[in-house]
Amino acid sequence: MGKRIALTNGRRLVDDVIRMANRTPLASIACDWELREVAQLRRMAKPRISWNVLVMKAMAAVAEQMPMLKQGYVSFPWGHLYEHHQSVGMMTMSRQYRGEERLLFARFNEPNNHTLVDLQAQYDFYRKAPIEEIKQFRHQIMFAKCPSLLRRFAWWALFNVWPVKRAFHMGTFGMSISGHRGAYGSKHLGPNTATIGVDPMPKNGISRALFTFDHRVIDGAPASEIVLRTRNILNTAIRQELAKMAGVHPATLQPLKRNAA
Repeated sequence: MGKRIALTNGRRLVDDVIRMANRTPLASIACDWELREVAQLRRMAKPRISWNVLVMKAMAAVAEQMPMLKQGYVSFPWGHLYEHHQSVGMMTMSRQYRGEERLLFARFNEPNNHTLVDLQAQYDFYRKAPIEEIKQFRHQIMFAKCPSLLRRFAWWALFNVWPVKRAFHMGTFGMSISGHRGAYGSKHLGPNTATIGVDPMPKNGISRALFTFDHRVIDGAPASEIVLRTRNILNTAIRQELAKMAGVHPATLQPLKRNAA
Protein backbone atom coordinates (compact mmCIF):
# COMPACT_ATOMS: atom_id res chain seq x y z
CA MET A 1 0.00 0.00 0.00
CA GLY A 2 1.00 3.57 -0.53
CA LYS A 3 1.21 6.30 2.07
CA ARG A 4 0.17 9.89 2.48
CA ILE A 5 2.89 12.51 2.28
CA ALA A 6 2.23 15.97 3.68
CA LEU A 7 2.97 18.92 1.42
CA THR A 8 6.26 20.59 2.20
CA ASN A 9 6.47 24.32 2.81
CA GLY A 10 7.53 24.88 -0.78
CA ARG A 11 4.76 22.69 -2.23
CA ARG A 12 2.16 24.54 -0.13
CA LEU A 13 3.13 27.86 -1.70
CA VAL A 14 3.06 26.39 -5.20
CA ASP A 15 -0.33 24.83 -4.43
CA ASP A 16 -1.65 28.29 -3.55
CA VAL A 17 -0.32 29.83 -6.76
CA ILE A 18 -1.77 27.06 -8.93
CA ARG A 19 -5.14 27.31 -7.19
CA MET A 20 -5.36 31.02 -8.05
CA ALA A 21 -4.17 30.39 -11.61
CA ASN A 22 -6.84 27.72 -12.12
CA ARG A 23 -9.50 30.30 -11.27
CA THR A 24 -8.24 32.58 -14.02
CA PRO A 25 -9.22 32.20 -17.71
CA LEU A 26 -5.66 32.02 -19.02
CA ALA A 27 -4.69 31.96 -22.69
CA SER A 28 -1.23 31.74 -24.25
CA ILE A 29 0.58 32.58 -27.44
CA ALA A 30 4.07 31.45 -28.43
CA CYS A 31 6.43 32.61 -31.14
CA ASP A 32 10.10 32.54 -32.10
CA TRP A 33 12.14 35.70 -31.64
CA GLU A 34 15.14 36.60 -33.80
CA LEU A 35 17.67 37.81 -31.22
CA ARG A 36 20.95 37.01 -32.93
CA GLU A 37 22.55 40.44 -32.44
CA VAL A 38 21.20 40.75 -28.90
CA ALA A 39 22.69 37.36 -28.04
CA GLN A 40 26.05 38.41 -29.46
CA LEU A 41 26.05 41.70 -27.56
CA ARG A 42 25.04 39.87 -24.39
CA ARG A 43 28.17 37.71 -24.70
CA MET A 44 30.32 40.82 -25.17
CA ALA A 45 28.86 42.91 -22.34
CA LYS A 46 30.25 42.88 -18.82
CA PRO A 47 28.71 41.85 -16.52
CA ARG A 48 26.81 39.10 -18.34
CA ILE A 49 23.11 39.93 -18.21
CA SER A 50 20.52 37.18 -17.71
CA TRP A 51 17.96 36.68 -20.48
CA ASN A 52 15.27 36.98 -17.81
CA VAL A 53 16.55 40.43 -16.91
CA LEU A 54 16.66 41.54 -20.55
CA VAL A 55 13.11 40.42 -21.24
CA MET A 56 11.80 41.80 -17.95
CA LYS A 57 13.09 45.29 -18.69
CA ALA A 58 11.67 45.16 -22.22
CA MET A 59 8.31 43.99 -20.90
CA ALA A 60 8.18 46.80 -18.34
CA ALA A 61 8.88 49.31 -21.12
CA VAL A 62 5.97 47.90 -23.12
CA ALA A 63 3.72 48.30 -20.06
CA GLU A 64 4.31 52.06 -20.24
CA GLN A 65 2.93 51.97 -23.80
CA MET A 66 0.11 49.50 -23.10
CA PRO A 67 -1.32 50.11 -19.59
CA MET A 68 -3.37 46.90 -19.67
CA LEU A 69 -0.16 45.19 -18.52
CA LYS A 70 -0.53 47.10 -15.25
CA GLN A 71 -4.16 46.13 -14.77
CA GLY A 72 -5.71 43.31 -12.78
CA TYR A 73 -9.20 41.83 -12.66
CA VAL A 74 -11.16 42.31 -9.41
CA SER A 75 -14.40 40.37 -8.88
CA PHE A 76 -15.62 41.94 -5.61
CA PRO A 77 -18.05 43.58 -5.09
CA TRP A 78 -18.55 43.51 -8.88
CA GLY A 79 -16.28 42.74 -11.80
CA HIS A 80 -13.91 45.62 -12.61
CA LEU A 81 -10.27 46.35 -13.42
CA TYR A 82 -7.69 47.97 -11.15
CA GLU A 83 -4.71 49.73 -12.74
CA HIS A 84 -1.45 50.09 -10.82
CA HIS A 85 0.66 53.22 -11.23
CA GLN A 86 3.91 51.34 -11.90
CA SER A 87 5.21 48.08 -13.33
CA VAL A 88 6.46 45.43 -10.92
CA GLY A 89 8.08 42.29 -12.28
CA MET A 90 7.74 39.11 -10.22
CA MET A 91 10.31 36.51 -11.27
CA THR A 92 10.04 32.83 -10.41
CA MET A 93 13.29 31.43 -9.02
CA SER A 94 14.36 27.98 -7.93
CA ARG A 95 16.34 27.91 -4.68
CA GLN A 96 17.54 25.27 -2.26
CA TYR A 97 16.20 25.76 1.25
CA ARG A 98 16.70 23.26 4.07
CA GLY A 99 17.20 20.39 1.70
CA GLU A 100 14.25 21.23 -0.55
CA GLU A 101 14.39 22.54 -4.11
CA ARG A 102 11.60 25.10 -4.08
CA LEU A 103 10.16 28.03 -6.00
CA LEU A 104 10.33 31.55 -4.61
CA PHE A 105 9.22 34.81 -6.17
CA ALA A 106 11.53 37.80 -6.52
CA ARG A 107 10.14 41.33 -6.87
CA PHE A 108 11.64 43.97 -9.19
CA ASN A 109 10.11 47.43 -8.84
CA GLU A 110 9.90 49.53 -12.03
CA PRO A 111 12.44 47.53 -14.08
CA ASN A 112 12.11 50.04 -16.93
CA ASN A 113 13.63 52.76 -14.71
CA HIS A 114 16.76 50.78 -13.80
CA THR A 115 19.89 49.99 -15.78
CA LEU A 116 20.61 46.44 -16.84
CA VAL A 117 23.59 46.43 -14.48
CA ASP A 118 21.38 47.38 -11.53
CA LEU A 119 18.76 44.78 -12.43
CA GLN A 120 21.42 42.09 -12.82
CA ALA A 121 22.79 42.95 -9.37
CA GLN A 122 19.31 42.50 -7.90
CA TYR A 123 18.90 39.25 -9.84
CA ASP A 124 22.22 37.90 -8.54
CA PHE A 125 21.25 38.85 -4.99
CA TYR A 126 18.00 36.91 -5.23
CA ARG A 127 19.79 33.91 -6.74
CA LYS A 128 22.81 33.72 -4.47
CA ALA A 129 22.22 35.49 -1.15
CA PRO A 130 21.24 33.36 1.84
CA ILE A 131 17.46 33.09 1.88
CA GLU A 132 17.44 34.31 5.49
CA GLU A 133 18.80 37.65 4.21
CA ILE A 134 16.04 38.17 1.62
CA LYS A 135 13.02 39.68 3.35
CA GLN A 136 10.38 38.78 0.76
CA PHE A 137 11.59 35.16 0.59
CA ARG A 138 11.36 34.91 4.38
CA HIS A 139 7.81 36.27 4.22
CA GLN A 140 6.82 33.71 1.57
CA ILE A 141 8.18 30.86 3.69
CA MET A 142 6.37 32.16 6.78
CA PHE A 143 3.13 32.60 4.83
CA ALA A 144 3.28 28.99 3.63
CA LYS A 145 3.36 27.87 7.28
CA CYS A 146 -0.08 29.40 7.92
CA PRO A 147 -3.18 27.17 7.96
CA SER A 148 -4.70 26.48 4.56
CA LEU A 149 -7.98 28.34 5.22
CA LEU A 150 -6.13 31.44 6.38
CA ARG A 151 -3.91 31.40 3.28
CA ARG A 152 -6.90 31.01 0.98
CA PHE A 153 -8.65 33.98 2.61
CA ALA A 154 -5.48 36.07 2.32
CA TRP A 155 -5.22 35.29 -1.40
CA TRP A 156 -8.90 36.13 -1.95
CA ALA A 157 -8.57 39.41 -0.04
CA LEU A 158 -5.44 40.37 -1.93
CA PHE A 159 -7.22 39.82 -5.23
CA ASN A 160 -10.55 41.39 -4.35
CA VAL A 161 -10.41 43.60 -1.25
CA TRP A 162 -6.93 45.17 -1.38
CA PRO A 163 -5.98 45.18 -5.08
CA VAL A 164 -3.68 48.12 -4.36
CA LYS A 165 -1.40 45.60 -2.57
CA ARG A 166 -1.34 43.10 -5.44
CA ALA A 167 1.62 44.65 -7.23
CA PHE A 168 3.74 44.59 -4.06
CA HIS A 169 3.00 40.95 -3.24
CA MET A 170 2.54 39.44 -6.72
CA GLY A 171 3.82 41.98 -9.25
CA THR A 172 1.95 43.41 -12.21
CA PHE A 173 3.49 40.82 -14.53
CA GLY A 174 5.36 37.57 -14.07
CA MET A 175 8.64 36.23 -15.42
CA SER A 176 9.34 32.55 -15.84
CA ILE A 177 11.34 30.16 -18.01
CA SER A 178 9.39 28.94 -21.05
CA GLY A 179 11.65 26.00 -21.88
CA HIS A 180 14.37 23.79 -20.47
CA ARG A 181 16.64 21.31 -22.27
CA GLY A 182 14.55 21.43 -25.43
CA ALA A 183 11.19 20.93 -23.67
CA TYR A 184 8.63 23.75 -23.86
CA GLY A 185 5.54 24.47 -21.80
CA SER A 186 2.20 25.44 -23.30
CA LYS A 187 1.13 27.87 -20.58
CA HIS A 188 2.46 29.66 -17.51
CA LEU A 189 0.46 29.05 -14.35
CA GLY A 190 0.55 32.08 -12.09
CA PRO A 191 -1.64 34.74 -10.46
CA ASN A 192 -0.51 37.62 -12.68
CA THR A 193 -2.47 39.28 -15.47
CA ALA A 194 0.44 38.42 -17.77
CA THR A 195 3.48 36.17 -17.56
CA ILE A 196 6.23 35.99 -20.14
CA GLY A 197 9.16 33.64 -20.49
CA VAL A 198 11.87 32.88 -23.00
CA ASP A 199 14.09 29.91 -23.66
CA PRO A 200 17.29 30.80 -21.75
CA MET A 201 19.40 29.01 -24.37
CA PRO A 202 18.63 30.51 -27.81
CA LYS A 203 19.64 28.33 -30.76
CA ASN A 204 21.29 30.21 -33.63
CA GLY A 205 19.91 33.45 -32.22
CA ILE A 206 16.31 32.17 -32.16
CA SER A 207 14.52 32.10 -28.81
CA ARG A 208 11.05 30.71 -28.14
CA ALA A 209 8.84 33.19 -26.24
CA LEU A 210 5.71 32.13 -24.37
CA PHE A 211 3.20 34.77 -23.24
CA THR A 212 0.30 33.82 -20.96
CA PHE A 213 -2.43 36.32 -20.14
CA ASP A 214 -5.74 36.77 -18.31
CA HIS A 215 -8.35 36.90 -21.08
CA ARG A 216 -10.61 39.09 -18.90
CA VAL A 217 -8.03 41.87 -19.19
CA ILE A 218 -6.18 41.23 -22.46
CA ASP A 219 -7.52 39.93 -25.77
CA GLY A 220 -5.62 37.99 -28.41
CA ALA A 221 -4.76 40.91 -30.70
CA PRO A 222 -3.31 43.12 -27.92
CA ALA A 223 -1.45 40.08 -26.58
CA SER A 224 0.20 39.60 -29.97
CA GLU A 225 1.07 43.30 -30.02
CA ILE A 226 2.65 43.03 -26.56
CA VAL A 227 4.84 40.15 -27.70
CA LEU A 228 5.83 42.04 -30.87
CA ARG A 229 6.70 45.23 -29.00
CA THR A 230 8.71 43.33 -26.39
CA ARG A 231 10.78 41.73 -29.14
CA ASN A 232 11.24 45.11 -30.86
CA ILE A 233 12.44 46.78 -27.65
CA LEU A 234 14.92 43.96 -27.12
CA ASN A 235 16.28 44.61 -30.61
CA THR A 236 16.43 48.40 -30.17
CA ALA A 237 16.67 49.99 -26.71
CA ILE A 238 17.98 46.89 -24.92
CA ARG A 239 20.40 46.21 -27.75
CA GLN A 240 21.73 49.77 -27.52
CA GLU A 241 22.23 49.51 -23.76
CA LEU A 242 24.13 46.24 -24.18
CA ALA A 243 26.27 47.79 -26.91
CA LYS A 244 27.13 50.69 -24.61
CA MET A 245 28.14 48.24 -21.89
CA ALA A 246 30.31 46.35 -24.39
CA GLY A 247 31.83 49.54 -25.83
CA VAL A 248 30.78 48.75 -29.39
CA HIS A 249 28.52 50.27 -32.04
CA PRO A 250 25.02 48.70 -31.77
CA ALA A 251 24.72 48.19 -35.55
CA THR A 252 28.21 47.14 -36.61
CA LEU A 253 29.37 45.68 -33.26
CA GLN A 254 32.72 47.33 -33.91
CA PRO A 255 34.63 48.93 -31.02
CA LEU A 256 33.82 52.59 -30.54
CA LYS A 257 36.63 54.98 -31.35
CA ARG A 258 37.92 56.92 -28.39
CA ASN A 259 38.58 60.63 -28.76
CA ALA A 260 42.22 61.50 -28.65
CA ALA A 261 43.31 63.20 -25.46
